[in-house]
Amino acid sequence: MSDPIFPKPAAEVVTTLADIFRHQGQTEVVEILENAHAWFDNTDYDNWNGGTYIWALRLEVPVPLFAPVEMRLPKIEKEITDRLKYFSQLDSSHFLKEATISPITTGAAVVGQRIAPADSEVRRLWPDKRFRLFLSHVSKHKVAVSKLKDELELFGISAFVAHEAIKPSLEWLKEIELALRSMHALVALITPDFHASVWTDQEIGWAFGRGVLVVPVRLGVDPYGFAGKVQGISGDLEKPKTLAESVFETLLSNPQTHGEVRRAFVTALCGSSSYPQSIMLRDYIPEIADFTDEEKTAMREACEKNDQVSNAYKVPETIYKAFGKPKKPAKAPPQSDDVPF
Repeated sequence: MSDPIFPKPAAEVVTTLADIFRHQGQTEVVEILENAHAWFDNTDYDNWNGGTYIWALRLEVPVPLFAPVEMRLPKIEKEITDRLKYFSQLDSSHFLKEATISPITTGAAVVGQRIAPADSEVRRLWPDKRFRLFLSHVSKHKVAVSKLKDELELFGISAFVAHEAIKPSLEWLKEIELALRSMHALVALITPDFHASVWTDQEIGWAFGRGVLVVPVRLGVDPYGFAGKVQGISGDLEKPKTLAESVFETLLSNPQTHGEVRRAFVTALCGSSSYPQSIMLRDYIPEIADFTDEEKTAMREACEKNDQVSNAYKVPETIYKAFGKPKKPAKAPPQSDDVPF
């Protein structure tokens, strides 16, 4: 007898849950769900009434997210468990009984059947607090892709550009594999010569195997294979700024990548190195409804500490209008000149 399978993939259930909590304004729970490694655990079987499989939703989250909520875990787990009933209605022979949250163990963590890289490896390859995007492309277009990479950086998106080589070195292949193992999403730049590459189809296959978001970009030809089933975007490599905006907006609108790209956006704004960058990011602030309190505070502080933010046209005004001005510390009472004897 084969092992039982829950009617819905864990990733789909978690994405739906995150969307429900996002609309309810529970950003803390959304953070956990969006960053969790999730799977269903068959914990029991009840023979009554034709038989029912009992399931638990297991959520493993990174320690930096787990530690601040550890004391509130019972409440958060109950809130998630209460909403699992909607998915139990899909099939009377399957019942989701509970949700549990635990920290991802230090070092390498198992994701599906692949080994996720250790934090030290990730930090070596990707800048901290950036969205990790793999750009799958043909080397013929590497100059245009490098310009796209620079434009994406303004949004807080760090793009890994794996230039195709005829005989890449073993070390370079290891770097590409590390990027594929640790990326948050993959953008496939589908040019007419994309399918002729030795590597590009494998990169897309790797992304689908990991369950990360794949965004096909139509550049003169329609996506094919598994990528053809995904809603892609149209673009032009000769217009990297416009294409970068489309990629950012796509990542921001997708529940699977929304949380990570939002955090990267805040990092980019707070660390902005130019007025044009600050002004460009300014216009997205009213469109993002689920900034955390910590992120709001960071953006308010950037209005005081980063002159590329504070002096950029209408950037502080937009931030203060959205989140309010920071509270000024109360003034100390005036000291009396009277000297007691």
